[in-house]
Amino acid sequence: MVNNIIEAWYWIFLLAALVAAGIYYSIFSIRNLWAILKEQRKSGQSAEFDEKISEPYSKRIVIIHWLTVLLLIVGWYLGDMLADARNGNGATLAGYYAHALVGGTVLALTLLRWTFRSVDGAPPAGHTLMDLAARGVHHALYVLLVLLAITGFMTALTSGVGPALLKADASLLPLKYTGPAAFPHLAHEILMNVLIAVVIVHILGALMHQFILKDGLMRRMSLRRKC
Repeated sequence: MVNNIIEAWYWIFLLAALVAAGIYYSIFSIRNLWAILKEQRKSGQSAEFDEKISEPYSKRIVIIHWLTVLLLIVGWYLGDMLADARNGNGATLAGYYAHALVGGTVLALTLLRWTFRSVDGAPPAGHTLMDLAARGVHHALYVLLVLLAITGFMTALTSGVGPALLKADASLLPLKYTGPAAFPHLAHEILMNVLIAVVIVHILGALMHQFILKDGLMRRMSLRRKC
């Protein structure tokens, strides 16, 4: 009975998150496409934007960015280790505690970054199709980080991981994710693979700006500031 209630709430929560993400992206895409159409009526981007393309984010946003990158690498490594350990019946509470702590911290940092971005603002952005694609990648990263945390939490909640962590009893750790926990665990793994792909696209875009366009865009994420 309890598992059925948890599973029902999980589906409701996941569906609501997906609908909200869909609405958000629809509004975002329409708004930016309209901005592009308006921009196309002009002769091109202003010199003011060209001069400010390397204007940095606030220091706290930059710090959160690099902390998130570091924690994502650690979280991916821990998750991979846990998968191998489960196959060999060697998963430990410490591994799950560490993975959960990293995931929760990434979620908290993502929410903080949203908050600081609304307070501190962001460097000016262009209105070309490439700029629109870049903003789409950034928003996709945010959504993926939140959904990763949600599916990770639901995996723990619907499996033996949650009780094992609460009771500090390693014997309750599952060897496989079955029943209500099967779907959130599968979704968690798929989302992680999608995140890796989006991160690769993000890195390639940054490298293109740095070495091909040479517009200094990567300085936005540097802690060094011009005097």
